[in-house]
Amino acid sequence: MIALYVPYIIIGVLVVAMVNELRSGKILNWLTLISFVLFIVVAANVPDRSGLIWQLILAVAVFAVGLLLFAFAGFGAGAVKMMSGLALFIPLSKGWIALAVFVGSVFLVGVVIGRLRKGVGTKDSAWKVMNSNVLPMTIPMLLTCIAVFFVW
Repeated sequence: MIALYVPYIIIGVLVVAMVNELRSGKILNWLTLISFVLFIVVAANVPDRSGLIWQLILAVAVFAVGLLLFAFAGFGAGAVKMMSGLALFIPLSKGWIALAVFVGSVFLVGVVIGRLRKGVGTKDSAWKVMNSNVLPMTIPMLLTCIAVFFVW
C-alpha cells in the first residue's frame, strides 16, 4: 500500500530539497536519508524481494558514478547521495529514459540558471543560486522523477 504513495513522497522531498538548495546551495542530509528509509519500508512490505536486487545494483552504480562526478566534476556530496537514493525507485526498464531526461535537464537548467544570473543575479543575493557559480542538481532530479514516475 505504501508503495503507491512513494512517488508523491519523493516528489515532495525533492521540492523541499530544491528550495533549500536554491536558497543555501546545500542538500540537507536528512532529506537524502528519506528515500533510503522509504526503500527499506517498501522492501519490508513486498512479498517478493527478488526484483529489488536490481534496484540496489542500479543505486550502487549511480553512487559510483556520482563519486567520480564528485571527485572530478564538482558535483556536491548531497547530490550524489540524493541521486543514489532516487535510483532505488527508478525501474530498471526506465533507467535509460531517466538518464536521458537527467542529462538533458542538466543542460537545460544550466542554460536557464546562467541566463537568470546574468539578468537578475547579484553578489549580495540571499539566494545562493544567484550569487555563486553552482548548478542546483535537485531541479534535474525533480524533472527526472516526474518524467519517470508520471509520464513514461
